Amino acid sequence: MDNNAEIVSLIRKKMDRTISDQELYLLQKWVAEDPLHAELLRKVEDDEAVLADIKSWLTLRSGRTKESWMQAFEEKTMAKIYGSDYHATSVDRPPLRRYLPYISYAAVFLSVLGITLFLYLRQQQAEQPTVISDLAPGRNKARITLGDGRIIELREDQDGIVLGEQLQYEDGTLIHSLEGDKIVDATISTPRGGEYQITLSDGTKVWLNAASKLKYPTSFKDDMRIVELEGEAYFEVATMTRLGKKIPFRVKTAKQEVDVLGTQFNLTAYADDENDTRTTLVEGSVLLHADGASLPLAPGEQGFIDEDGLNKKKVDVNPYIAWKDNGFVFEELELREALKMLSRWYDFDFQIEPTVKPTYLYASISRGKSLKEVLAIIESSGIRFRLERFGERNKLTIF
Repeated sequence: MDNNAEIVSLIRKKMDRTISDQELYLLQKWVAEDPLHAELLRKVEDDEAVLADIKSWLTLRSGRTKESWMQAFEEKTMAKIYGSDYHATSVDRPPLRRYLPYISYAAVFLSVLGITLFLYLRQQQAEQPTVISDLAPGRNKARITLGDGRIIELREDQDGIVLGEQLQYEDGTLIHSLEGDKIVDATISTPRGGEYQITLSDGTKVWLNAASKLKYPTSFKDDMRIVELEGEAYFEVATMTRLGKKIPFRVKTAKQEVDVLGTQFNLTAYADDENDTRTTLVEGSVLLHADGASLPLAPGEQGFIDEDGLNKKKVDVNPYIAWKDNGFVFEELELREALKMLSRWYDFDFQIEPTVKPTYLYASISRGKSLKEVLAIIESSGIRFRLERFGERNKLTIF
């Protein structure tokens, strides 16, 4: 990547947390090309270094006319390139070509410094929130990241995708041709406010909830079918045999593994909620593994990890799988837990004021309703709220 403007744009997006997976892939390629690139990115991501450069910039600007500041800025820039040698006489100064490899680096650095200054000053200004009245519900929205970094944005007017000899939508529309028998890993991910369905190459169906990722092989060839999950998904695992032997299916998460043969279960393992990894079994049987321990589950049981390690309890499975059928079911659910579910589907941040008393919700709500309709239902519990937009984010405050 030779375009400095493009590099600066990618770095700005990374700093501002608006970079896409494809753009991040391009930036990482650029970083890998040269140790100087890695050093530049490290520096602009170092808050103390950034603030030091901003202070230096402001000091340089203070009390100077535009012309004198430009001259001082030029001297400071060249000093960054030449180092201490810059203040030598023109006769003794090292030839410029010796530093040519660093000039592009310095140009990008100065551009990023200007952007950093802008972002820093913008963050120092108190953002004025805008009151908003409603948020739309989530929808079918996802992307697939192939093993080589290519990204496929999936259509919102389709319900799901099917893996086989080709990658296609459920209605048969071709998305991408798979290369023969070559097994490669891919990842399907949903944003906040998104969901999607996927049928794996063995016939296993997966419903992927909002803000979730599923890493999977394009086909299963070994004696174990393995996928990796971050977030929440409902699995309807197909039975697969080879030479008369059933091939197990395994789901890996950050804290546990789930082994199954043919079964239906819901698995929750969000990275931003490390203390809430739950496996809820609907039918069949599964075996949980975590920290060297194993625990079998029967239908109607939920496995979880607490301070004592793997544990389980009897539950009504409906509240835990209602999302798959486009619903929320709250049965004596603590307010904060309900807001976690709602915030991922309607894409908002939330805050509960310390004065709010412990509140438990009882409700059955369609996920197709707007947030305003949902809040009107739970408002009967005596909850008061304020919905605002801060910059690019929506925030719900409970008070």
